[in-house]
Amino acid sequence: MIDDLDILPSLDPQIAVLRGALIDSTREWRQNLGRVSQDAVVWQCFPDGPSIGGLLLHLIDVEQWWIQEVAAGKELDAEHAATVFNNGLNQYKPFWPAPPKKPLSWFLQLHDETRVRVLALIESEIDASRMVQRRRMGQFSHRWILSHVVQHDSYTGGQAVLLNEMYKRLRRGSKP
Repeated sequence: MIDDLDILPSLDPQIAVLRGALIDSTREWRQNLGRVSQDAVVWQCFPDGPSIGGLLLHLIDVEQWWIQEVAAGKELDAEHAATVFNNGLNQYKPFWPAPPKKPLSWFLQLHDETRVRVLALIESEIDASRMVQRRRMGQFSHRWILSHVVQHDSYTGGQAVLLNEMYKRLRRGSKP
């Protein structure tokens, strides 16, 4: 077996590599996440703490916000489940609302739908050196935005994997 990135030759090489890294990052954490019970999806490791479902909704919203709204300048759907969830979240306090009690497949389907839209925008709207000015936030290159989304995907997906392992150990009666 050969591992490699899914590189589109039609894209700027920098964007093509980052796009491929995003796809591969998601594949890896999803594979490591494995089977997750519905109870594990909503379990919060401490009061008002993150949950697998909450992390996935946050991941989805961050991905669509940076690529769709910031980079491509297209407004988000304010009613999207991930946007609604993220609007109630304060990850720095921390305060993570409880996610909807849905099976993991529901969260992954939302992510898949968002990813299709995001990949289409990456392939049509993202230019490595194009700069975006966000009032009160500063200036960002499209290259940095995509790199940030890749890093966030890997980091947040890894947190979801860790929460699932913690949940399984706690349910077996051993300490995490």
